Amino acid sequence: MKRYFTLLLFIWLPLALVVAQERPNIIVIVSDDAGYADFSFQSTKLTTTPNIDRIAQEGAKFTNAYVTASVCSPSRAGLLSGTNQPEFGHIYNYIKGVEYSIQQHEYGIPHNIKTIGEYLQPLGYATAAFGKWHEGFAEEFQPEQKGFDHFWGFLWGANHYHTGKAIDVIDDGKPVDPTTIPYMTDAITDEALSFASAHEEDPFFLYIAYNAVHSPLEAKPEHIALYEGKFPDDPKREILAAMTHSLDENVGKIFNRLEAMGELDNTIIFFINDNGGSKHISADNSPLKGYKGQLYEGGIRVPFAVRWPGKIKGKTVCHSITSSLDILPSILDAVGYTARNLEGQSVLELIHNPQNFEHRELFWHTSQYGGAIRAGQWKLIIDQNGHELYHLGNDIGESNNLKETQPAEYQKLKGKYEQWLAQLPHPYFVPITGKNAWKEDN
Repeated sequence: MKRYFTLLLFIWLPLALVVAQERPNIIVIVSDDAGYADFSFQSTKLTTTPNIDRIAQEGAKFTNAYVTASVCSPSRAGLLSGTNQPEFGHIYNYIKGVEYSIQQHEYGIPHNIKTIGEYLQPLGYATAAFGKWHEGFAEEFQPEQKGFDHFWGFLWGANHYHTGKAIDVIDDGKPVDPTTIPYMTDAITDEALSFASAHEEDPFFLYIAYNAVHSPLEAKPEHIALYEGKFPDDPKREILAAMTHSLDENVGKIFNRLEAMGELDNTIIFFINDNGGSKHISADNSPLKGYKGQLYEGGIRVPFAVRWPGKIKGKTVCHSITSSLDILPSILDAVGYTARNLEGQSVLELIHNPQNFEHRELFWHTSQYGGAIRAGQWKLIIDQNGHELYHLGNDIGESNNLKETQPAEYQKLKGKYEQWLAQLPHPYFVPITGKNAWKEDN
């Protein structure tokens, strides 16, 4: 198999290389708007998700995992780039129905910001993205110009699921007839596995960004039937459970194909949700407070699991403070590289040396008036309506604001946040008119 490589290390290269090792396949699976408690490796209140659970059972789950924003586009920009996206001026969602300070064709991950694909392409990886992009519409910002050899999916932040209903799906820039597209979750998986099979002799990187379970709530009838009457107080949960069931089935298809290819034990699988669960689809974020679009834990703390054969023991539970920014450094660690100036950490470090991350600091910036910092067990939320200080070790539900009783801690975190904020560039686009561009259902 053509999976071994040897390159020389030159002092001027931005990457340091460990020579002569087998290159694993890498798959990053992103679910959309799912609740913190809506996968059964977290809780069984909605349904069981044995295939998604398998990632955690045969690898690790991370109990203190965060994304860099509480809505889709900025969060995905952070994940794909390994850079906290306010640091390149991206803090707002770009959604339909809003006028912005830039034109639609100007929106996208800046050219000087590399994505995971742009790191892996030069290393001989076959790279592909599937499903939801939401990181630019003009050709120069589409996946094929941002490190991906192939893209099948859609550029906006949501889509329909049923055959004949999907809008503006493209296959390497060419429109796809919606009548040929099966249920969208199935279609995304089928396209990803077709690419993997076509590159069986190459190391491949698949970015599989499902729109499930983002609205609209549209499930297969046979899956809805499985949950009929199970949530009499909230019928939306029946459809949500059915959509989650389909998502889990498709993760099972990924496992099955990798096993058939003989590649399962040479493939690293990351599973993460893009932001907190959405209130509008009745997602359950318990025991966390808040929802998508908010800086409470329910908006930014997410399910996260990694299966890394030979490196992570099964049933590992990691309590280190973890971020979606850690995905890129983990991938580079897996292929033997160390990139300079990345903010994240390899998950192997988080698992094996948790003492080094007890006081880790994470930052969020969401608008002119909104932001947050987590430093160790302390978290400060800064909002135009007031500031809130919580000790998450004692109060995961953020019910007891300690701002008045812990003034020293409040001032320390406030100072750290303001220092970080001061070095940020101005946002490269802001909303001018229309509905709230930080609205939680987009």
